[in-house]
Amino acid sequence: MLGFIRYQLISYIRSLKIVPPTTMFLIWVVILYSYSGMEILSSYAVTSTAIYIVMTWVSMSNFSIEEEAEKNMLFVQLGKKRYLWGKWITCILIAIIFMFFAVFYPIIMSSFKEKIQPIHLCLSIVIHLLLAMFGIIVGSFSSISSFVSKKYKWLLAVLVIVVTISYEGIVEKLDILKWLFVLFPPVVNIINFFVKDDLQYFGKEFWICSAFGFVYSIIAFNVLIYLFLKKES
Repeated sequence: MLGFIRYQLISYIRSLKIVPPTTMFLIWVVILYSYSGMEILSSYAVTSTAIYIVMTWVSMSNFSIEEEAEKNMLFVQLGKKRYLWGKWITCILIAIIFMFFAVFYPIIMSSFKEKIQPIHLCLSIVIHLLLAMFGIIVGSFSSISSFVSKKYKWLLAVLVIVVTISYEGIVEKLDILKWLFVLFPPVVNIINFFVKDDLQYFGKEFWICSAFGFVYSIIAFNVLIYLFLKKES
């Protein structure tokens, strides 16, 4: 398994498909922190949104680096589940690198107007990790799903991203969709705690919402395994 993950990282880097999302993410973070005196939590909300979009991109491009024949050979060598988990672990390793850059770059550059505290670091790691997982889930679903043809998979991913980010505005106008959107990652529910940049909002409700995000991710990954095995059967 470790050999496959190493192979995946090398193949993905050599394919150069990692360059566009990485470049986009680096530019996004650098431009955001080009000025000093930034708010801590609201800034991390912006970079976590960036990591959500970028990890959707990374996940989809990572699923497309093998040709069908090569993929079938890997199925024989690894098994379908191990192949899928290898893909996800590769994406998570890339997400961790992005997350560390997003969290520590502004600290190194002294971009925040206040001195950062351990609680800020803890909260920043939680939101970046959650939204990175949501991005991997959206990208994996768009790649694995047999509901749409190959040429519309990117459109599906963009649609899910737009819906999850603009959830509140859509529900406000079409309340009937509220329960349907339970199926989507709770992106806005997490981000909203960070917008006001006030630690007093991070009480029991936030940790319940975060716990729901992690439970959602566990369920979503298991559903994706089922969909993947069904598609590749």
